[in-house]
Amino acid sequence: MGTKGASGAKEFFVGSNTEKIVRRSLVPVIAVKKYVKSSYIQNIVFPNLLGEDQEELVMKVKQLQALFKAHLHIVYINTPAIFRRDSETRKDLNAFTKRFMLSNFTLNVYNDLDQEMGIINFANEIGADMVAMSTHGRKGLNHLVTSSIAEDVVNHINYPIWTYVQK
Repeated sequence: MGTKGASGAKEFFVGSNTEKIVRRSLVPVIAVKKYVKSSYIQNIVFPNLLGEDQEELVMKVKQLQALFKAHLHIVYINTPAIFRRDSETRKDLNAFTKRFMLSNFTLNVYNDLDQEMGIINFANEIGADMVAMSTHGRKGLNHLVTSSIAEDVVNHINYPIWTYVQK
């Protein structure tokens, strides 16, 4: 799906059309701001909070990785609000990759002020070709109270972003 993104008051009160599709879609969505040849997608950023219920998401990301024959950059964004020691995070990242039998990947801990900017800044630093992440698909008042990092990233990143509503 093509997107221009939304910003300012429009983003806060209305959101972009792509953001709405990302939130409600029953299938994965790839939002693209500018044309990219699929053969150029070789580095996929996979931000992860290392939660327990990720089997379906990780299986979908593995399929995406296989489709593009891409290298996966698994990243935990460490923020002041959700701070973890790097040693603990690396231990959990290693356990995560073993649990899901991932291959062709790097493990990363990236420090930033918030998760959205951490994902964007990390993607820029490594020269990412795509970002793959989940969203909770919150609707109504729940959506207004708790924003979606994935939907925010869709509006502000220049790379294709693959999103999946995690149930």
